[in-house]
Amino acid sequence: MQVCSGGGKPNEFERVPDVSRFAFDRVLSGARMSRRPRWWTIGRILVLALILHGVFLGYPFVRLGQWFGLEGPVWLLFAALIFLSQLICRWPLRQVTHPTARFLKQTLELFLALSPLVLALVLSAEVGLYFELATPKRLAFGILLIVLVALPYGLYRGSRPTVQSLQLVDDRLRSDLHLVQITDVHIGSRSPDFLKQVLRTVAQLRPDALCITGDFIDQTGVPPDALAPLAALGVPVFFVTGNHERYEDTEDIIVRLQAAGVAVLRNQSVRLREDVMIHGVEDADSDKQLAQVLPSLTVKDTDLNLLLYHRPAGLEAAADAGMQLTLSGHTHNGQIMPFNLLVRQVFPKIKGLYQTGSCWHYVSQGTGTWGPVFRLGSVGEVTSILMTPKASSSI
Repeated sequence: MQVCSGGGKPNEFERVPDVSRFAFDRVLSGARMSRRPRWWTIGRILVLALILHGVFLGYPFVRLGQWFGLEGPVWLLFAALIFLSQLICRWPLRQVTHPTARFLKQTLELFLALSPLVLALVLSAEVGLYFELATPKRLAFGILLIVLVALPYGLYRGSRPTVQSLQLVDDRLRSDLHLVQITDVHIGSRSPDFLKQVLRTVAQLRPDALCITGDFIDQTGVPPDALAPLAALGVPVFFVTGNHERYEDTEDIIVRLQAAGVAVLRNQSVRLREDVMIHGVEDADSDKQLAQVLPSLTVKDTDLNLLLYHRPAGLEAAADAGMQLTLSGHTHNGQIMPFNLLVRQVFPKIKGLYQTGSCWHYVSQGTGTWGPVFRLGSVGEVTSILMTPKASSSI
C-alpha cells in the first residue's frame, strides 16, 4: 500500500477529563477558542454534571424511595451512591483496568442507562398522584415492573451489535469492493472479549478491507495482546482517531495499533488498489477540520475516493473535495432515548445514509457503547458495504 501524507502536521491535543461525548466537546472547544483557564472549563463541566446528576439520578430515584416507604441511613447511603455513581465511574474506577473494576463500573452505569426512562415514568406518576389515580406504592411498583422489562432488553441491545448491509454503485470501480466499518467500539470501557466478538463477525463477512472510524480505544493501558485479533483478520485495516483517543495517550494508542498491523491515517491517503484511494482525517473539535485538511490530500477523479472521519460534521467539504463516500460514527444515535433528540441538534446527520451532490455519507450508530453497556432506541452495528461498478439486478 502506498501512503501519501497531507501537508499539515498531525494536530496536538491536550488531555482532558472523559466526561461526555457531545455537549462537553463543545464546551471544551469554546474554552480553547476563548483561551480561558483550564480550571474555568473544568469547573463549568462539574457544575453542569452536578445539575444533570440531580435531574436524572437524584430526584427520580429519591422520589421512588419515598413512594416505597424507604427511609433511614441505609436508604440515604444508597441514594448517595446512585447520585454519585457516574462521578465514581468517570474518575476512580476509570483508572483501573482489572475486570472486577470494569464490572463494577458497568453495574453503576446502569443507573445512568435507566435514568431517562425512570425520570419519564416518575414524572408521569406525579401526574397520576395529582389526579389521585393510584396510590404512591402502586405507581412505584408499576415503574419497577417496566424497568425490569427494559433492563434485559437494553443490555441485550448494548452487547449484541447487528450487521447492517449497504449497497452502492460507482462506475469508477473496475470490480466489486466490499468494505466493513466498525466504529466507537470503546475498548477499555468494553472488554477485549467484546472486540473478539466483533472481529469474529467481521471475519465472517470476508471484506476486502476493514475501516475503523475512531473511538476504538477509550482507556490508556489496553494490553497489546487485546489488539492481536486485528492482525489475524488477514485483510487491510485502516483507522482514524476519534475524540476518545485524543482524551487518552494518542501516540501510545497509535503505536499499539500499528504494532497490530493497522494502517493509521493521520491526515493521509493510502491506495487500497489501483482504482480505490482511502483518505483519513484526524478528529478535531471543529466543523472546519475537513475543509482545512482535505485540500492537502491528493484526490483523483478517476479513483473511487473513500473518506474516513470520526464525526459527521462539515461533510459538505468532502463532496467539494471529490469524495464519493464518507464513513463516520461518533453519534451512537444517542444510544439511549431520548438522548437521540439532543444529539440530533448537534449532529443532524445522526445515523444512516445521506447524500451531498455526488458524495454519499454513511453515519454508523456505533459498534460498542460509551458508558452503560445499554441501548434503548438504537442498535449497535457492524456495517457491511458492497460497492459495485454497476447496479445489481437483485436490488
